Amino acid sequence: MDFFEAQARAKKRTSRLVVLFVVAVLGTMAAGYVAAWIAVGQVQNSRAQAYDGYGQVYASALDRPLFDPKLLLTVGLGTLLVVGLSSWFKWLSFRTGGAAVAESVGGRRIDPGQATPAERRLLNVVEEMSIASGVPMPAVYVLDQEVGINAFAAGLTTNDAVVAVTRGTLEKLNRDELQGVIGHEFSHILNGDMGLNVKLTALLFGILVIGLMGRGVLWSMRGMRVRSGGNRNSGGAVIAIFGIGIAMMIIGYIGYFFGRLIQAAVSRQREFLADASAVQFTRNPEGISGALSKIGGFALGSGINSNKATAIGHFFFAQGFRSNFGGLWATHPPLDERIRAINPRWDGRFFDPPEVVDVTKESFQTKGFAQAPGTSYAVPPIIDPLRRIAFMPAAAVADVGQLTDNYYRHAQDLLANIPATLREAARQVATAPALTYGLLISGDAKESATQQDIVKTADSVATAEQLAGLLPILRLLDPSARLPLLLLATLALRQLDHAAMERFLGTLDELVYADAKVSTFEFVLQKLLTRHLELARTPDQRVDYVSFNAVSHEIAVVLSVMARIGDANPQAEGIAFATGAAQLKLIESSLVLLSPEAADFEALDHALEKLAVSSFPIRKRLLNAAAHVIGSDGTITVEEGELYRAIAVTLDCPLPPLGAKAGTA
Repeated sequence: MDFFEAQARAKKRTSRLVVLFVVAVLGTMAAGYVAAWIAVGQVQNSRAQAYDGYGQVYASALDRPLFDPKLLLTVGLGTLLVVGLSSWFKWLSFRTGGAAVAESVGGRRIDPGQATPAERRLLNVVEEMSIASGVPMPAVYVLDQEVGINAFAAGLTTNDAVVAVTRGTLEKLNRDELQGVIGHEFSHILNGDMGLNVKLTALLFGILVIGLMGRGVLWSMRGMRVRSGGNRNSGGAVIAIFGIGIAMMIIGYIGYFFGRLIQAAVSRQREFLADASAVQFTRNPEGISGALSKIGGFALGSGINSNKATAIGHFFFAQGFRSNFGGLWATHPPLDERIRAINPRWDGRFFDPPEVVDVTKESFQTKGFAQAPGTSYAVPPIIDPLRRIAFMPAAAVADVGQLTDNYYRHAQDLLANIPATLREAARQVATAPALTYGLLISGDAKESATQQDIVKTADSVATAEQLAGLLPILRLLDPSARLPLLLLATLALRQLDHAAMERFLGTLDELVYADAKVSTFEFVLQKLLTRHLELARTPDQRVDYVSFNAVSHEIAVVLSVMARIGDANPQAEGIAFATGAAQLKLIESSLVLLSPEAADFEALDHALEKLAVSSFPIRKRLLNAAAHVIGSDGTITVEEGELYRAIAVTLDCPLPPLGAKAGTA
C-alpha cells in the first residue's frame, strides 16, 4: 500500500469513525430521553397530577404518551450542544500539533545540548528515520515518570509530528529494539494514523463529558442534607437533582463504554500494519519482536501510570492501561499475536529480565553514535549537482512516504558522513539559523563576503561569527546531504521565538535575493523551510480543489519549470514537458509549455500554494507527471532531485533523499 492509498484509507476510516460516533451520540440521546421522560413523570407525580402541557390530566405519569416531541427536542439539542462543544474544545487543545499532546501527558522535550547518552541514542535513531522517510525531524519527548516500556507519535501532519518515549523505553531497550519501536511510530506518522487518533480522542471526550457532568453534580451534593420537618419541596428538589446526576453519569458512561469499543476496534488492526512496516523499514524483525518480548517479560510491562494519558491510550506502541470487559476495550492486540505475526518461529517465551539494567554498560555503537569522540569523519566524494544519474520516474512516486531498509541504510550513511560539528549545529536553537544561512553562502569569495555582511547586519554579529566558523566545514558537505541536514535543522528552527523567527526569515530572504536572481537551490531551501514552519505552526489539512481542471494552469507551471531545470535545450524541454503531460490524460490537451516569464520561481511559488490544498489524487498524479518530466531521458541531477523533493514536501508528501537504491536504477 503506497502513501496515497494509506491517506485514502485513513480518510475512509475517519468517515467510518464519524458514522459510528453519530450512532453513539444517537444512543446517548435516546437514553437521555428515557431518563428525562421518567424524571418528568416523577416530578409530576410529586404534584399529585400529571399534565401533558395541553391541560389534559392523567391518573398516572406512566399514562403519558411515550413520544413527547418537546422533551425529545430539548434532550436532543442539549446532548448535541454538550457533546459538540466538548469535542470541539478538546480538538482545539490539540490543534496546535503533536507537542500539545506530548506536553498534556507530562512529556519533556529533549534538549540536544543537555541530552544524556541514552537520549542522544534516541535522537540519533529518530534522525535516521527522519532522513530515510523524508519527514522533517520530529520533536522528541520523554515521559520521565513512566518506567514501563512504551512510546507514541502524535500530530496532525508530518510537519508538526512528535515522537515520545517513556523512561523505561530508554533504559530497557537496546538500539535494535529502539529502532523497531521508532520505526513502528514512523509508520503511524506516514499512514495518516496520527490525525485519526486526535479526532478519535476529541470525539470520545465529547461523549464522556456527560458522565463527568453527572459525577460533578453528585460530587457537589456530598455535603447536602435534607432537613426533617422542613420544606417538602426542597427535599424533593434535592432528590430530583440527585436523580439527574445519577442519570447523567449512567448515560454518559454508557456512551463512553460504546465509544471505547469504537476506539479499540479502530486501533487494533493498525498496530499489525505498523509492526510490519517497522520490520520492512529496518529489515530486523528481532528489533521490534525483542521490544515486545521485553514488555511481556518485565513486571511493569507497557503500563502507563498517569491518568492524564488514559484519553490517548490508543496512541501508544503497546497497551498502556488495563483492558476491561474481557479485552473489549483493548486498543492493541495481545503481545503473543503481535510477536508471532512478525516472527512465526517465536518459542513463546518472553524476555527474562536481569535484576539491574544499566545502559551505560552498552557499547558505544549501541548508544547510537557512528564514531567515537575525537575520531575524524571521512570526507565523502563530492557529487556534482549537475551530474546525471539513472532515474526511474514511476519508482519515485511509489517511494513517497515509504519505509524501506534501502532508505534507512542510505540515511545512516548520510548521517555518518555529515561532520559532527554540522549535526550539532543543526540540533541547537542558537546555531541552526547560522547553519541554514551557510547552506546559501556562495562559493565565490566576493559574493560570500557580501552575504556574510548581510547576516551581520540583518541578524547579528554573533550569528555572523557562528556562520564564519561553520563555512569551512560546509564547503566539504556533499550536495546530496544539504536537504537532509536542513530537515534536521527544522526542529531547532521551529523553537525560535516570534522576534527571532521574523529576523531569521527576513535575513533568509535577503540572502536569497542578494545577487538579484534566485537559483534552484535557493528557491528549494526557502520554499521548503517556509512551508514547513507554516504547517508546524498551524497544521492545515483542508482540501479546496478536487478537480484537475481547477488547477490545470498551476500544474502547467510546475511541469514547465521542471522541464527547464538543468541544461536542457528547447527541443529537450518540449519533449520533457510532453512526457509529463501525457501522464495526465484528463487535462493533457489543455496543458501547454509556458514561457520562462510565465513559469518562473515566483509563479511556481504561487502554483504550489494552490496545489497544496488540492486532493491527494491530484497531488499523486502531479508528482508522477513531474517525475516523468525530469526523468524523460532516464536520468536526474541532484539539483532536479532537490526541486522535486521540495515540491513533494510542499504538497505534504514526504519523499526520501535522492541516491538511495529505490527510485534510481
